[in-house]
Amino acid sequence: MVQASVVARLAALAVPTISAVLYKKGLRSRFLYGLAPLNPALRFAGPAHTIRAIPVREDMRDAVAAGQAPNNHRLAFAAAKPGDVIVIAGGGVTGVSLLGDIIATSLQMRGIAGVVADSDVSDAALVAQMDIPVVAVGSAPVPGPAKLMVADWGVPVGIGSVAIFPGDIVVGDANGAICVPHHMAADVADATEEAERLENFLLARIRAGAALEGTYPPDAATQAAYAVWRATGGGGPS
Repeated sequence: MVQASVVARLAALAVPTISAVLYKKGLRSRFLYGLAPLNPALRFAGPAHTIRAIPVREDMRDAVAAGQAPNNHRLAFAAAKPGDVIVIAGGGVTGVSLLGDIIATSLQMRGIAGVVADSDVSDAALVAQMDIPVVAVGSAPVPGPAKLMVADWGVPVGIGSVAIFPGDIVVGDANGAICVPHHMAADVADATEEAERLENFLLARIRAGAALEGTYPPDAATQAAYAVWRATGGGGPS
């Protein structure tokens, strides 16, 4: 389990910088491309509570509606714990939603850190005004069972080219969402904080008139200046 302090540090870091750090570590398929935040002012991070949805089978859907079979949709959401990020993988099926403002309100009241889905959201305009971060494809006020049904949860899932395992740390901000393998979370937090310090240093030099060439990426002289800056008290938490 990833320590809460590490999760909090990741929540404060920019998704593009996390992506750059993961890229350097050889993980080049971690960003959830094609999804956008409904409420981009909200940052979040938390362990993934994965939900897998598959194309609907009408007889099973009708059995749930008649009370003759368990409602996996409700059970899957209920299994999430406070601080989790609910990750709904529906094979990229769009035009329907598995989340609207009422369910989102319930999740917010339960302390769920955020929701990521490769489908759409109902009541998107209302959800966008809420204090629970939601990253999804877009708006579709059509009930999910028109196309999808929840099959299981707590299993590895895929969204686009991104494999997400239960407990991986999902981080989101105005740029979208990214998945950090749980065993790398602390190392990625350390490396990303250092990368943001360096970026702030480089931005300050460029704003002061330094040429892009030699500053970004930093050449030996710029790296030496950065080392001096860090050693003399610069580079505190950004």
